[in-house]
Amino acid sequence: MLVNCPICQTPARFMAKHPEADIYRCDCCTHAFSDAASMLKQESYDSTYYDDTHRRWFEHPNTALFDRLTAVIPYGGSVLDVGCGRGDFLRHVHRKRPDVQVTGIDYCPNKDETIRFLQGDALTLNIPDQFDVVVSLAVIEHVADCRALTRRMRELTKAGGTMAVMTLNESSILYGLARAGRVLGVPLAFNRLYSRHHIHHFTRASLRWLLKSCGLSVSRHLMHNAPVEAMDMPVCHPAVDAILRTGVWAVFAAGSVTSKTYLQTAICSTHTTN
Repeated sequence: MLVNCPICQTPARFMAKHPEADIYRCDCCTHAFSDAASMLKQESYDSTYYDDTHRRWFEHPNTALFDRLTAVIPYGGSVLDVGCGRGDFLRHVHRKRPDVQVTGIDYCPNKDETIRFLQGDALTLNIPDQFDVVVSLAVIEHVADCRALTRRMRELTKAGGTMAVMTLNESSILYGLARAGRVLGVPLAFNRLYSRHHIHHFTRASLRWLLKSCGLSVSRHLMHNAPVEAMDMPVCHPAVDAILRTGVWAVFAAGSVTSKTYLQTAICSTHTTN
């Protein structure tokens, strides 16, 4: 069956059979992605997503990244977090920069009174405002139509404003080791990284391709990791968990040295590209 790349629309080749989805790769823009038609079901985003399945991720927010993004917000400006979850980034901004107007949008309800919160789908919800800065942190890899989300974020950003998109880096050392482990008969990391939890697996090249195709100019491309404590390990035994986290720490350190980190953040200008 022919499957086109969601980034550049070029026919993609079958890469691997995952227990939860068929994985494809585009040789043109290097993007890897799950074929949504092959998934038995997609992940739901109810309260268990925050309280159980990915509890550690939300218990250990990436404050180092939050600080770098807060710095790009102009004095007295406004910021919108698309897919804000429980509002960790926006609360961080509010504490550090009380001059900034903070707004978040997410499917799940948010009871934090310090945040102007919009509940619903960012693609369809009527949002009459535009913002100085629009961010999306670890969201775009979950959205089937990532081009539509990118265009929508651009629409919500003021002319001359800033967009920031944080996502996975499939060209990282961690991903490379996971693919090698699968070939060697140890698929644990591969099955975790390429699960239905993530539809898209952006390389640095494919993320820039997506943003440029939507009329955005990447001014800075940050290569970074998540806090090791935030990583969700597919084990329950404390000793095994500790061993795996030590290994992840070593991989993250190597990624920082080689600029092949687990995560990436593209900071963009809304000026139209040529």
